[in-house]
Amino acid sequence: MLVLGTAYAQTVNIEVWHSLGESFGAPEFEAIANRFNDVQDEIVVEVVYAGGYTDALQRAQAAAAAGNLPNVAMFEQTRGAGFVDAGNVLALNSYLENDPEANTDDLFERLLSTCTYGDTLYCMPYNNSTPLLYYNGDLFREVGLDPETDAPTTWEELHDVAAKFAQEENGQLTRWGIGLATSPGWLMDAYLGQAGGRFLNEAGDEFVFDGEAGVATFNYWLQLIEDKAAIASSSQTEDFFSGRQAMMMASTANLVNYFDTATFDLHAAQLPCNVECYAPIGGGNFYIMDVGDQAEHDASWEFMKWILSPENAAEFAAATGYMAPRPSALETPTLVEAFASLPEARITYDQMASHGYSRTLVPFWNEVHNAYGIATEEVLLAGIPPEEALSVAAQEANRLLDVYAR
Repeated sequence: MLVLGTAYAQTVNIEVWHSLGESFGAPEFEAIANRFNDVQDEIVVEVVYAGGYTDALQRAQAAAAAGNLPNVAMFEQTRGAGFVDAGNVLALNSYLENDPEANTDDLFERLLSTCTYGDTLYCMPYNNSTPLLYYNGDLFREVGLDPETDAPTTWEELHDVAAKFAQEENGQLTRWGIGLATSPGWLMDAYLGQAGGRFLNEAGDEFVFDGEAGVATFNYWLQLIEDKAAIASSSQTEDFFSGRQAMMMASTANLVNYFDTATFDLHAAQLPCNVECYAPIGGGNFYIMDVGDQAEHDASWEFMKWILSPENAAEFAAATGYMAPRPSALETPTLVEAFASLPEARITYDQMASHGYSRTLVPFWNEVHNAYGIATEEVLLAGIPPEEALSVAAQEANRLLDVYAR
């Protein structure tokens, strides 16, 4: 039975927005959330699908302007910073410090880092993920590779393995090793980090992704393309599951669905390393918005504890491939059984624990994302030199940083 930390004079109603699509855990999350209404009678939760990450961001921005934000909202890793900066979000430190049921030791520190601004925690990790390297074991065997032992672990191995899959017809590749997204999103974080670089310098006062690591990343992509190991692609998932592409870097979020639906011998592995090993932490986190009265704040916190309980977190993780944020969840029968039936579901936890990193948390990240996305298209599709394209993107990012600093 749920033990509430607050005695409420009357029933408290709260609204919770999430961004989980049908194939990304929406039914499972909504079932868990709605069970909260069944186990106690002091709080009533209304669960609302706010759209995907981008749509939910825009909807929340409009709601903030109109003064009608929900009590609890899910934002993708890089999209909560604007609401924190605007003062729309409650700090959670006092809840963690004063609630005896809040066990901070039972939360993965690297996942908490995605919610931490300075010394203040503004959200709780929920549907977190890292990218993995998925690969087609049947195609591996076709070119003489053992899918159990020959998954590439370095950039050099990725190049050499990917090149083995090239097939051409009339001068066009009909099969290739790996796709390079023309709008790379968090995969840019992965490659840049593996090259030893970061978007921001350590002081956080300059964007430096146009440095040696950024140029090396783009040059590596161009070498993959030149050697027929990769193509620039906007349809990686389709290419991979149709058999045209042998390997794909994609989120763990859909891991269970991938393995359920693949018509070939599907495998997964950690991302290849280069100068260092690096995997960005993606997915979403839940924020308690600074709306309503104290009773609504407390009720929102009770709901957060419910969905983050070890068994509930394990249930959601087992059904999807997202990571449970609590180490204790990994010891529940639910996840023990899930790992036994699908061992690949454990890979993201190992990767996160050793080299998972939070993404850049600045309020204007969408604009930075757009700038380096344009640079990627210019390099992969228009032949612009990496140094030139990245320099323009970094100049725009630093202009935004200067504006924000004022």
